[in-house]
Amino acid sequence: MKKKLLSMVLAAALALSMTACSSGSGSTGGGDKAAAADGEWKWERNIEIICPWGTGGGADTTLRQFATALEKEIGVKVVVNNKAGAGGVTGVQFAAQQPADGYTYLLCTPSPLLAQISGATDYDVYGTIHPLVQLVHDCNVFVTGKNSPYNNYEELKAYVDANPGKVKCGVMTITGLDAACVEAGFEGSVEAVAYTEGSQLNADVIGGHVDLACVGPAEVSAMVASGDMKVIMSCTEEPLTMAGYENVESAGKLGLDCFFGPARGIFYTEGTPEAALKAFEAAAEKAVASEDFQNWAKGEGLDQRQGWMNTADFTTAWDNDYKDLTELFGAAK
Repeated sequence: MKKKLLSMVLAAALALSMTACSSGSGSTGGGDKAAAADGEWKWERNIEIICPWGTGGGADTTLRQFATALEKEIGVKVVVNNKAGAGGVTGVQFAAQQPADGYTYLLCTPSPLLAQISGATDYDVYGTIHPLVQLVHDCNVFVTGKNSPYNNYEELKAYVDANPGKVKCGVMTITGLDAACVEAGFEGSVEAVAYTEGSQLNADVIGGHVDLACVGPAEVSAMVASGDMKVIMSCTEEPLTMAGYENVESAGKLGLDCFFGPARGIFYTEGTPEAALKAFEAAAEKAVASEDFQNWAKGEGLDQRQGWMNTADFTTAWDNDYKDLTELFGAAK
């Protein structure tokens, strides 16, 4: 009889607890702010977003700016955890080892995907992480020193054809998207050369020690403005509107399909609760649209391409990147 009474008491307590949780009165932290109705996900502890590259780079600075904006929308702290190595693959592997409980995510670009496709790694990046939202989409440009004998793509291509095997282009990652732009833009007639420091690459371009560099426009804007560098072409569908780049030819206008640029977005692993994904997507959209984030993006030249993408659109773009990069680099395995 005592056991039966105890069971009834525990059952009543459990029912009362579930009722309280569903009404939101039992949540803690900033969860109530993120949950507008019963049954929605409630953030109850810190979120961790892994950055597979080191501090200070474009991926890291984008993520930290986003994390600050996201905290204001979800009411809990967003922690950035840098796990650099192997062109981003180390961070992808680390993220995949974490519990898929809705509190761990990954910032990524197609660079680790290209490492898989090109055979630089045998890790299944494409099958392990899944797109959630795109934050920004950076672009690449080809630059050369002020004393180079070519001033635009047509002149450069003629110089390349007249000097087979001579022209080289500096990149930061030989298996990255900058190298993909070199391959697609010149169909193998220009060799990509890897650098470990952007400052050394810039110095070599200005000094004429390397013919070209494929870089982000914000990274060389000061040198373009000073006249030490000339911009040959932007790897974009449409011409850039950034100050100093308005008259630069775009790949799209030239009929070249070399639009590869670091699309930085948030990814998740299999098993993450659907409710958490929907809540994250909704909060992230507000964070990216915030005045602070948009002002920062504009100042970094990240307003030249469509930035925000929801889960459906970002998944389509990610699948297209996989297809395009496989067609271009898959045979290199």
